[in-house]
Amino acid sequence: MVTLTIMDKEEKKKHYEEVLGSIKNMIEGEDDLMAVLSTISCELYYAFEHWNWVGFYRRTDARTLKVGPYQGGHGCLTIDIDRGVCGASVREKSIMMIRDVSTVDNHIVCDSKTKSEMVLPIVGSPGTVLAVFDVDSTELGAFDQTDKEYLSKLVDWIRPLYDRDASRFVDENQSGGGTNFSI
Repeated sequence: MVTLTIMDKEEKKKHYEEVLGSIKNMIEGEDDLMAVLSTISCELYYAFEHWNWVGFYRRTDARTLKVGPYQGGHGCLTIDIDRGVCGASVREKSIMMIRDVSTVDNHIVCDSKTKSEMVLPIVGSPGTVLAVFDVDSTELGAFDQTDKEYLSKLVDWIRPLYDRDASRFVDENQSGGGTNFSI
């Protein structure tokens, strides 16, 4: 697969169409959640040259996110939902698009090369955040509305599979519809 650095809007859309089309073909009919998440992480990591971490943090209880699957350097093994951009995405049930991670007080530094980040919550049918999809970049301002649009489509593909997964976390007390948030 061809890797590209930050590109203009039309190039990015075309690249996403190709990459997501390929991913959709690979995961079509696959019922194993870990196989799907692993495939998505791998394909996206190698599709965008300026992305240095692509993966998931799974919700394991009311307060905890656990890493994996992912591609890139070591991620934090465990994140409390009161910490970091991933935790904020869970608390707010919102997409977090961070232009410059150095401006975020509670950003958790896993890789000093990371300059920007996008985190998308995977909200299950009962309204519970089941996981977050986290993408980091070595470039400032790497993420925009095009990334949000296409990565949101990908999260929509994952949601039904997550809802059927017996090991998913279910929080009966979590409510709210969520918003979108950018810095």
